[in-house]
Amino acid sequence: MLITLLHALSGAVLATWLALHAELRPAGQVLMLVLGAAGILAALGAWLARQALPAPPGRLRWDGQAWCHVGAHDVPLCRLVVALDLGLWALLRLHPADGGRAVWRVASAGGAQAAWHGLRVALAAHAGAAVQGAGEARP
Repeated sequence: MLITLLHALSGAVLATWLALHAELRPAGQVLMLVLGAAGILAALGAWLARQALPAPPGRLRWDGQAWCHVGAHDVPLCRLVVALDLGLWALLRLHPADGGRAVWRVASAGGAQAAWHGLRVALAAHAGAAVQGAGEARP
């Protein structure tokens, strides 16, 4: 919502500046220009927000053989990569087993609560290598 509002505000400011620079005097023309630019940039901001912001949170599950991302629907993973581990949070790249596009997720100590230490141990022990038979050759 904030991204959308900021884009709308920037559109209104830009249109107002253009109207003043072009010396448009009729209030109707200026108002239409300002509202049009604000609407267009608000739509752009909403689209960018949907592209940039992460999907709803989910949970990681390790069943002893493979990882699974549990959310609105379960997504089996062929590979999970810990890109960055800073102690209180970790940046993860999840590779779906169906060959879909990899997604980035953040795991945090606040989200995992008491399971944080166990999650970090499991990630250290079982992340990185592709599951055999999941469509990726093991290096």
